[in-house]
Amino acid sequence: MPDDMPEGYPFKLPTPASTVIARFGFSQKEAAAFYGVRLVTIKKWISGKMEMPDDLLLESYVKLDALSHLMDFIADKYCDQAADNETCEHMAGQYISLPSIRQMMHGFMPQSKGFFETFFGGIAAKCYAAGQDRFCYITPCEPDEDLSDTNLWLIPWFESGLVMDMCIEREDEIIRFDVSLYDYLRSELKSWKNVVVRMPKPEGDNPTWDLDEIGLELPYVPDWYAEAHDLNEEQMTLVDTTVSISLNATGAEDFSDLGAFQSRAIHFVEDNEIRVMMEAFESPRDADLTATNENLAIVLRDVFGTRSAFLKHINYTQS
Repeated sequence: MPDDMPEGYPFKLPTPASTVIARFGFSQKEAAAFYGVRLVTIKKWISGKMEMPDDLLLESYVKLDALSHLMDFIADKYCDQAADNETCEHMAGQYISLPSIRQMMHGFMPQSKGFFETFFGGIAAKCYAAGQDRFCYITPCEPDEDLSDTNLWLIPWFESGLVMDMCIEREDEIIRFDVSLYDYLRSELKSWKNVVVRMPKPEGDNPTWDLDEIGLELPYVPDWYAEAHDLNEEQMTLVDTTVSISLNATGAEDFSDLGAFQSRAIHFVEDNEIRVMMEAFESPRDADLTATNENLAIVLRDVFGTRSAFLKHINYTQS
């Protein structure tokens, strides 16, 4: 990143990450949750000390473009509402309400004041720019649980299929970062009541292990699952999902090698299909994006101390 800005220039050169994060209206902490990385990673991206991975940057552009088109559509709806009234006279003032907590959950919206300030500000600007015969002023107001004239923007949001809540879409996969996952893993691994261990299988007459990978499976139903599938409490009790952890028998005693893995160590498994919890295959340059594997290493150290102790705990032997 060039640092030869003119002397006395009032601000630093923007970076790709700083521009998209500012356009979303996210704070640094909110951006960390959105992208599923650590706060220090966001700081490095914004400062230019580390490049934001291309797939995340491009996906951000796609989401921002979709948001812009959505704002255009919503602005038209408010302008139509302002012009369409019983007296056929133009009503310039329109209210737009914040979503309720329930609406935010159903719409996978970010719980970010900055996001809605940016989003509503864009809609207001487009409404005012609609022209003399169609313009209207937009004023934010409090949430309304029922659909009304103030939150008519919710239906276009739902219909657009936008998913913004701590979730990145890549190709046909949805990668969700569940902030409670590591506390759950720590608790389950300590109790060991529900852990299923899948050992490598020897092949043929060879007494040694031909595969080095050990699998751990734990029942797990994240908070977002019920919302994503519109399940009630009774249906949730029948859900059979797991978290699958892949570990090598060999490696650093403190599990520090997990952070350098070029593959994911944690998967979310549902309906016999694997959904990634968080991708972790970036280059060393972008190694902080492997926060999932690094956090897993911390959990394993907390519970077992060393890799040798873990292998002893699962009765792993290798001839």
